[in-house]
Amino acid sequence: MNFETTTCISQEHYSLLCRYSEEYNMKLSKLITALLRFVGENQKICFTASRRIKYRERQGAGSWKRMHIMLTPYDYEIILDLKKYGKMSLAMMIEFSIKNYFERFVESVLKKQKTDNYLYANYHFEVTTEDNIFSYSVYWGFPPKILEKITKNAHPILDT
Repeated sequence: MNFETTTCISQEHYSLLCRYSEEYNMKLSKLITALLRFVGENQKICFTASRRIKYRERQGAGSWKRMHIMLTPYDYEIILDLKKYGKMSLAMMIEFSIKNYFERFVESVLKKQKTDNYLYANYHFEVTTEDNIFSYSVYWGFPPKILEKITKNAHPILDT
């Protein structure tokens, strides 16, 4: 099941995204999620602790364009992680990504046609407790240590 969300972005950024959406024959939602995945995958959002979520600065009423975005379950989870990790609203993440990484995204992803929807099909998380401190790790792919755990702890019924 896909998820739908609504956000507002600047008219300037909306025009830019529409132009590239048309040029590369991609739906606007897919372009935005590919951009956010690129930024997340390449660790472009710095971890921020001990602060509230950051929102864009307010501007005049006519300067924003409301848009609806359709997210796959994988994209939804990744965007939630990026929001927690970077402490930014969805609108702020889009603005941050466009201002800081859009040119690299175009060169690395769009021009090379690396827009696979299923880049993170091996999304995984691990819950641990150490010295009475609860934590969890999120993986956007299986790291070798997780593959080793899965292999060692294979279910006996599946081994036959």
